[in-house]
Amino acid sequence: MDTKFSDQPDLESIQPERLIKYRVSDDGFAAEVLLPGFTYTDFDQKIGGKLNLWSLAKVFEAIRFTVLPKGFGHFPRLKDDGHSMFMASALYKVTDKGNEVTSHSYWGLHTPFLANLKIFYAGTSAFSFNILLSDYRSGETLVKAEMSFVYVDFKTRKPCPFPDWYNQLKEGQELTKPSERLVTPDIPHEAFKFDLQSAFSDIDHNGHVNQSVYVKWCTDAGTEAALKGHYSGFKGNIGTYPMNTFELKYVGEVLANEPVVISTWQDKDNHLVLHFVISKESKVAVVAKFIFLSLEYQPKVKL
Repeated sequence: MDTKFSDQPDLESIQPERLIKYRVSDDGFAAEVLLPGFTYTDFDQKIGGKLNLWSLAKVFEAIRFTVLPKGFGHFPRLKDDGHSMFMASALYKVTDKGNEVTSHSYWGLHTPFLANLKIFYAGTSAFSFNILLSDYRSGETLVKAEMSFVYVDFKTRKPCPFPDWYNQLKEGQELTKPSERLVTPDIPHEAFKFDLQSAFSDIDHNGHVNQSVYVKWCTDAGTEAALKGHYSGFKGNIGTYPMNTFELKYVGEVLANEPVVISTWQDKDNHLVLHFVISKESKVAVVAKFIFLSLEYQPKVKL
């Protein structure tokens, strides 16, 4: 429990009318969310009921938007007709326990999860926060995430400074620097190319492709590359291999009905690292890096 909630009752005991329970600290810089568990559609049965990476990204989005409208990050005051918050980067660290999560053991209301959120950085036009997702019953950590969001002018789609009232609120907070964002790499000539076109169902409330869709696209592109023998060691669906971290940097936007090219290649120094660059009209929109724990293929589990 965050120290800002140490004098409050257990989260499970509050809001009896709600399936998803939450609370936001008085200063708006911390929050907690109690989730009832993963749903059936979060898992991929063809790879042994493992958790889909893009479903995990979507779960973290659900966590954020449980508390953002309730005052976390002072989001209701920041977001208005002329402004919004765009995701700038996301880094997910999957623990050994997190890699063991499957539909056979973690599907349903009997496996609730606790998410702790804390803003640890607030600059001139961006803030970053951590989300720690753990098994509520055992206390074991499943996934750690670090996310950064940029305050933007909705008309120009460009970053703009926080208002004065927000700058005053962040004074007195214990803030540190966020992790360095991914470097945009040069795409090697031998990179595997995967073409697709964005669909209207990929678009979110900000009018562009949702952040979780890029995770799905990278997984699809990586699996296609593996099946065609482009990688060394990866033989099938990359979602079957145990994950260490996956990280994304959002450089530009992809809108509905736009063709994109995903370039992917294996790191020459570490075969457990896969690189992805998503481009439209030869301009980089998203950079991603997936780091796996091993090349030990985890085949389909019989039901």
